[in-house]
Amino acid sequence: MGKNIVIVGAVALGSKAGSRLKRLEPDANVIMIDRDEYISYGGCGIPYYVSGDVSDVSELRATSFHMVRDENFFKNVKDIRALSQTEVLKINRDEKTVLIRNKQGVESTLPYDKLVLGTGSKLRKLDIAGKSLKNIFGVGSLKDAIDIKELITKGNIEKAVIIGAGFIGLEMAEALSDMWGIETSVIEYFDQIMPGFVSKKIANMGMRHMEENDVKFYLGEKVTAFEGEEYIQKVRTDKRTIDADLVIMSVGVE
Repeated sequence: MGKNIVIVGAVALGSKAGSRLKRLEPDANVIMIDRDEYISYGGCGIPYYVSGDVSDVSELRATSFHMVRDENFFKNVKDIRALSQTEVLKINRDEKTVLIRNKQGVESTLPYDKLVLGTGSKLRKLDIAGKSLKNIFGVGSLKDAIDIKELITKGNIEKAVIIGAGFIGLEMAEALSDMWGIETSVIEYFDQIMPGFVSKKIANMGMRHMEENDVKFYLGEKVTAFEGEEYIQKVRTDKRTIDADLVIMSVGVE
């Protein structure tokens, strides 16, 4: 009888750890749990899906042989049981059990010999007035990317504001401006883009290139409020107010 191995999180670390464990111990009973609908995808490709460079969302979940890494893939190819849309409620380390709840609301308990926590990070949230308005998104999951692209393809977005000029923020700005022709502005708290990653000289070179492609930058500014009735209409900083019908928050992770 093989070990029971429970993995919490099934995007990057979880799915790779599970596959590696099965190669090392083929008789192990490996179960992966993730509360999202989509598992085992390339999160770094999200901006390229939004831009259209990646045409179908399944490409971010596919192997080099074009097999989508879903629950059936892990069951039939990897001999791993994957439970999506399932939340871990409690870990009992003394009894070595995990309490879970599936999408139907049914709770059950899984025993484990070894437990892997691969939950990754969560988006950093800013406590800004108006943050609950519609059309304000983070970029923390494949579901976020699908929702953003669905909104854009309806043709109702003319002005977008990106909060944060890190790598994801800049890639999203490029996707919106270059590929979709949306008037795009980037607001950054620090006095350069990619703060903490590149020198100011390199940052200025990158910013000038993006400005030549119609992306506007507002550096050294703090977002103080989002304004609108039901949907976002304006982004207010400590220096100005910018019209927007789409806001993407890209302020890092925890």
